[in-house]
Amino acid sequence: MESIQRNSFFKVMINENFGQEIQLPPVFVKLHAEILPVKAKLRTSLGETWNVKLEKRNDNRYFFTRGWNKFVKYFGIQFGEFVMFTLSGNSIFYVTVFGINQCEKKIDSSDYRLHEEQDMNGEESKNITKSKSPLYVEILMKLHNKSRVHLRKEFSIATGLINQEKVVVEYVPNQSRHVIVLKRGEGRTDMTKGWYSFRKSNGLEYGKVYSFEFKPKKNVLFVNQVVINKRN
Repeated sequence: MESIQRNSFFKVMINENFGQEIQLPPVFVKLHAEILPVKAKLRTSLGETWNVKLEKRNDNRYFFTRGWNKFVKYFGIQFGEFVMFTLSGNSIFYVTVFGINQCEKKIDSSDYRLHEEQDMNGEESKNITKSKSPLYVEILMKLHNKSRVHLRKEFSIATGLINQEKVVVEYVPNQSRHVIVLKRGEGRTDMTKGWYSFRKSNGLEYGKVYSFEFKPKKNVLFVNQVVINKRN
């Protein structure tokens, strides 16, 4: 007789519309129907949390809908890959994404580099003042900066961060400091573990520009919001 509570399930991304919605397994729904919320949270191993609508349809079918597409886009989930879900409490699903190679999927730093280069070359860059100092850079916060930030190669080399494993980052308005892990690869440097907590605790907002200035004597990377003066 089965006595284990089944809190987990996985979904293989093979439906044509998997990028917009996915259905929860009927057996899982039957076991947990009484506690399934209208709004669920998908949480990764890094602590990132995504708000997703859990929609009930005919015949007692449940689907992840609004917000799911952003999760798929963020991880770059492709056809044939699969996601493991584990329900914790009555609203949080811990998720792990697996690639076609059957290994846990990690975000490629090149994805962030591409996004940030597009941001800097897009319309937003018209309102960004570029500094001549190689120790200073401005970054527009986007959704893909939720848990990490890519530092341009030139900036990483000039500051010496390309050779460091960690960096102390201070948010100037709050004088709040965090130690953030640096991940390197193919000339790239990303701020990873610790960035999510730093961003969240200091209230850094998407759509706003922030300056990153490294002070070698203090060995600290100072972050501050940039006030952009729009001209008509």
